[in-house]
This record gives sequence, structure tokens and C-alpha cells, in this order.
Amino acid sequence: MHNVSIQKASELPQGVKSALEQLLGRAIDADEEVSIAAVPRQQISPSHSRAAVAEKLEAFLNRRAAKVRDVSDEELDAAVDEAVDHVRHSRR
Repeated sequence: MHNVSIQKASELPQGVKSALEQLLGRAIDADEEVSIAAVPRQQISPSHSRAAVAEKLEAFLNRRAAKVRDVSDEELDAAVDEAVDHVRHSRR
């Protein structure tokens, strides 16, 4: 059983191409490739509502923020700039 399909747009049946264009909200050029992936639904136990998950995320972010409370905005900006610069140069 395949979970991923990659097709050239020029090889798609017209009905499939039209359906994909409707989903994407734009026309697909003949030289484009279309990828479709089917992934299993993420299982979250019924006892965990969205609100509970949001509360856990907020608590996590608050703990992370507390660790950098004494770091100045300038130091945080410099760290972000350094990380972005590193990523930009390591992708080439």
C-alpha cells in the first residue's frame, strides 16, 4: 500500500487535475509535479480536549520564558540573528 504519490501534472486525468486545482485554489501548470500523501490521523485520547492541550502548551512556554527572563532583549535579538544567519549559510 502506498502512502505517497507524485505525478506530473501533464499526466493527470483532467478530472483529477481539476479537483486538485480546486483544492489548491489555483491552476496547475503542465510542467509542475503534484505530491499527495496520506498520513494516519493523530490520536489524542478523548480525555485531552483542545483546551487542556492549549493549557499544557501555555505552561510549557511560560516555563521556557522564565528561563530567559533575565536575558536582555538585545541579547535575545542577537541570538536569533545568529541562528538565522547560521541557517541561511548552512543551507547553501
